[in-house]
Amino acid sequence: MAAKMTDQDIANTILNDYKLLASSLNTYITESQNDTLRKDYIKLLQETYNAQKQIFDAMNKKGWYEIQQADVSEIAKAQNEYANIQL
Repeated sequence: MAAKMTDQDIANTILNDYKLLASSLNTYITESQNDTLRKDYIKLLQETYNAQKQIFDAMNKKGWYEIQQADVSEIAKAQNEYANIQL
């Protein structure tokens, strides 16, 4: 008999699917030569980020996806490191 998926299992699967979709859309955007298609992908990516955030927030609220609060000094350190990167 197959194991039954819990609500948490389903939510994790959906969250991971959204992460994969966002990664794929990033690739499509960077490789798109058509400006209209590129704008459509960017819009879809934003919608994907919004949906992923809603799922993450719901999971976090239920205690299914706990995060560790970052130390303020570590945040400042990371910001300083990235501020020095020139593109």
